[in-house]
Amino acid sequence: MAEQDLYDGTKLDDSVRLVVKAVEDCERRYHDSFVEKVERRYNAYRGLAEAQQGGDSDPDDWHSNVTTPYVLQTCEGMLATMLEPNPRFNIQPRPRPDEPLAEVLARMSSVEGISDLVRYAFDRDHFPEKQRDFMQQDLIAGITGFKDYWISERRDVTRLAPEEIVVEDGYGNQVDSLMSHRVDVTKKALIVDDACVEVLDMRDFFWPSVAPNAAKAEYLIHRTWETTEQLRRKGIYKNLDKLKLASNSATMKSVTAREMKLRGIDRTQDLHEVLEYWTPERVITVGDRTLELLDRKNPLWNGRMPFTVCSSMPDAFQIPGLSVVEALAQLQEMLWTLQNQRLDVVRMLANLITLIRSDVDDPEAFEWAPNAQWFVEDPGQVDVLKIDPTVANITLQAESLLKGDLQNIMGGLPYSGGADSQTIDQQTATGVSIITTIAQRLIQARKQHYLWAYAKVAKNFVLLYQQFLRDDRIIKVLGAPGAAAYRSISPLEIQGDFDFTIDVTSDSLMRQERRAEKQSLLQIAVQSAPIMAQSGAPLNLKAFMEETLEAYDILDHERFFLPSQTGALQAGQQQAQPQQAQQQQLPPGPPPGQNPSGTTNVDLAAGPSSPSNTQTMSPEGAMQQMMARYGGPANGGGGGAPS
Repeated sequence: MAEQDLYDGTKLDDSVRLVVKAVEDCERRYHDSFVEKVERRYNAYRGLAEAQQGGDSDPDDWHSNVTTPYVLQTCEGMLATMLEPNPRFNIQPRPRPDEPLAEVLARMSSVEGISDLVRYAFDRDHFPEKQRDFMQQDLIAGITGFKDYWISERRDVTRLAPEEIVVEDGYGNQVDSLMSHRVDVTKKALIVDDACVEVLDMRDFFWPSVAPNAAKAEYLIHRTWETTEQLRRKGIYKNLDKLKLASNSATMKSVTAREMKLRGIDRTQDLHEVLEYWTPERVITVGDRTLELLDRKNPLWNGRMPFTVCSSMPDAFQIPGLSVVEALAQLQEMLWTLQNQRLDVVRMLANLITLIRSDVDDPEAFEWAPNAQWFVEDPGQVDVLKIDPTVANITLQAESLLKGDLQNIMGGLPYSGGADSQTIDQQTATGVSIITTIAQRLIQARKQHYLWAYAKVAKNFVLLYQQFLRDDRIIKVLGAPGAAAYRSISPLEIQGDFDFTIDVTSDSLMRQERRAEKQSLLQIAVQSAPIMAQSGAPLNLKAFMEETLEAYDILDHERFFLPSQTGALQAGQQQAQPQQAQQQQLPPGPPPGQNPSGTTNVDLAAGPSSPSNTQTMSPEGAMQQMMARYGGPANGGGGGAPS
């Protein structure tokens, strides 16, 4: 039953009271202080000193107030390292507890379609463009998140269409025709019908204060700021005509402080506050904390809430994690203090202070200029204040140490700025290697949390397509040359439970290292193929080659392999003909049992991959010889026993 809840006598429904009470409880317990901390960290990130927030500085104050954003430089280096424009996932069927084995194995045929669908969904949503905002917010606030949903939009589309113009004579007979064009308008054409994600502004995200993590939260609330037309365009809300802008300037001062300071803009001005209250069973939408816009059952299958919350440095049993800017802000302020003191001393040295005795009649008569002449009765009447110039160099060592700490504490930019360090010698290759390795592992540990979040987004995308896709969808795929680069996905083909794991190896911290690992693995496989073939366990060299191609971000593997066994035989014959012609022109060979290089024929019989012959052979050359001898990937087996 509705009760009187507002001072002006407005009665609120039970659903509105539930949402408003939850939001106000979050604001009172933690959210207001959390937003204030985030704003201070953002000021430190942008290099905005706290002293400048009260207003303009005194124009008569000659003290330096330089605030170089060193934290921004460190965070930018970390962002550049952690960006992953095209994440790749390992997708496998997920067996349910009561599911028979046959049904699990039947879903194996859908793995390729699911993989193509995820790649298509990420491409349609321009997911790489959203990664920077996602990670940048986490470095500043210590927490970030995604919201996934299905977007469908219809719009009148105008385009040019071909039109044939017929030329007739005076009797109505057609004598000629020509092609022209006309303006064609398609009413309510389907423009967008896909899954998408948006980066959450954590200043507008609420969770229960006692929740240890987002998965155990009883509810999650997302706040947006929208116009009435935007709400009406979605076509699902009611009571829109009753919405009135509330005078909440004092209440929303904290959530718009950043925009006011940087651009003088209130991001909530003339916009309605829309609260989405999500639980596994229910979704309630409230406008301006007074009107119920929507109250319905959770529209997502299985009671899923569409939020992915992430922190690269999680704090135990808390939803917000640790912020990189928070850890570096104090060091940056110390560095600012020392730098400004040094600049003040340099300014004092460059602008001398003149000491004039008090009995001088006209101090203004002394002209401060080169080659000026001062007539005084006593040279002691005018003098210059002596300032020790070594004072300007006192802070240099401390500044160097602080710069080193800014770069090395969080593993952001090791050794890149020539920073000094008292714990590890950076002047030797060993010291540099230690620092770089530690920094790479720190960044990789943080990046791993982002990659897990991307895997959750991929799974949520598939769940959205499973729920909302009702017709066959043509998607773009990677195909071999000459083959169609598109395929059709059926709604029934993508049904079922699947596990999404990110394709990342903890030992391969850098792309160059990953490529070197795959090249070494391929070389070992080529050298070991004859031995494994003789032992009855032939290697699939095609799989090793595909791993190497993926290390170079090449996903269309098939264009590197011959399409059939016939092509492989033809290639082998073409390669054998020049060798036979060359053998006919060679002079008589060495004595039996020995070749010109001194190795025995027994060594040569071991094949081209024996250690005695492959030490000076490149992996590419060895691979070509193995392909010619054993059929290679072209026959489908790769590395099989010789015929």
